[in-house]
This record gives sequence, structure tokens and C-alpha cells, in this order.
Amino acid sequence: MRTLRLFTLGSAALLFFCGTAGDSSGERTLESCTTNISADAPAFFTRFFKCVTVTATDSGVTISTQSLPPHRSNYYGTSSPNHEAFDTGRGSQYRANPNILKAQSVSFTVPNAPSARGLTITSSLVDGVVGTGSNEFPMGPAGVALDSVALFNPLAAPGDDIEEEKYTFDRSNAHPTQDGTYHYHTSSVGPLEVLAAVGSGALEVYGIMCDGTVVLGCKELDGTAVPAGLDAQGGHVHDLVDVQGTSYFTNRYHVHMCDSGRKYTPEIQYYGTCTK
Repeated sequence: MRTLRLFTLGSAALLFFCGTAGDSSGERTLESCTTNISADAPAFFTRFFKCVTVTATDSGVTISTQSLPPHRSNYYGTSSPNHEAFDTGRGSQYRANPNILKAQSVSFTVPNAPSARGLTITSSLVDGVVGTGSNEFPMGPAGVALDSVALFNPLAAPGDDIEEEKYTFDRSNAHPTQDGTYHYHTSSVGPLEVLAAVGSGALEVYGIMCDGTVVLGCKELDGTAVPAGLDAQGGHVHDLVDVQGTSYFTNRYHVHMCDSGRKYTPEIQYYGTCTK
């Protein structure tokens, strides 16, 4: 069983959690993973991210990850202390895919002040099909979740359907590609465990896409209800301020993943080019 501790994160401190400890078996957890975030990175990263390296640049941050989940999964090899059996109790349609997750080298430079593409994101753009426009997020890693796991867009590879692929998700709503990249397409308990660990368990934050789009859950960052008028992928623009009044972003496009609305990651880039 995983144990979560409450961390008090100072806004001016260098955040560095190095874990050879945490579990004598060598299990990767939020306590035993390494987090290295420079003190001059924006507060969104210093406050909410774990198991990643974040370095501030002149105009943004570079966020790097191995995309190794700090929780258990059947997609870890059987020799891993993080391995557990696939949860078949969710129904007969659920089955594991044949892949094993592996450490990756994923890195994005996310701008502090991204430039909007000037799009009105309608259902004609959000069509769920790969390659129908130049505004789609790239296939493969397209963002990073709070727990360091890669965020993918919601599009399955050509010939596949995400509504079928979801039955291969583990209990954290993730699975690996053939090259072993473990990733999320939708909401997961993984990022929420990070929020609980840093004392922000009432929030619903999942991560950030490579263009600067923030991914939230069914509530705004300050805990209020999401208003009507979202675009076709559950997005809109306003300041992101938490319940304590801390402002993280001004006029930032963000999407809401919620079962009662748009439950997947964004398909269309609101902002400019993703830089890997």
C-alpha cells in the first residue's frame, strides 16, 4: 500500500526530493522518486509537479520526465516491485495490452506566455480522427501530468478507436505504447495523489500540454463550478487562481476533463508550436 505524506512547499526554495529510501523493496513512489525543480520556475510547477526535472529558461520552462509512474501497474514487468496484476474486476471487456512500460526521455519547453493560434475550437476541429488538420497535438507525448507520466492526445493510432483502447487502461487509467511509453489520455488518480501529497487534495489538476494548455478536472482551480460555454474540447480562457488567491496564469487557455462533459485530453492546440 502506498503512503502519502504532506509536504509543505516553500515558494522560494529549490525543490529536490531524492529517494533511495521510501520503500526497502525499491518501489517507485512519490516519496522515493527524484523531483528537481528550479526555484525560479513558475509557481504552477514548483507547487504541483513531482518526479520530474524542471528548469527555467528566459521565456518558459523545460520539463523533462522518464514517464515512469510512481504507482503500481500491471504494465511494470513482473520482476518490478511496482508490478501488480491487471484489474479484471471492472468487466470482461477489460484486458491488458501486451506492452511493458519502460523509462523514456521526454522533454518539452513550455512558454510562459504562449501565443494563441486564433482558433475557434468547434466540433468540426475536434473530430477524433488522426491527421485531419494541422492544429492537432502531436501523436506520442504531448504533455506531462503532475506525477511525471506523459499526457497523450485523445487520438488512437490509425485503425484504432480510443473508446476501445480504454479497455486496456490499468487501474490508473493508463497504458504503454509498443515502445514502452506509459501515458494518460484521460483523468487518473495518479496526478490527484500528487495533489494530496502537497496538501492540495481539494483541487483537480492533471498537468500541462506542450503548448501551455493546462488540464483541469471538473472544477476550476479555485474550486468553483465550471461555467457554461466551453468549446468542443472542454476549454476556455481566464486567469487561473487557486482558493488561497495564488495566481498561476493570466488569461490561460485550459481544458476540463470530466465524465459529464469532455472526458479526454485536448485534441487541438490552442497555442503555437510544441517544442521538444
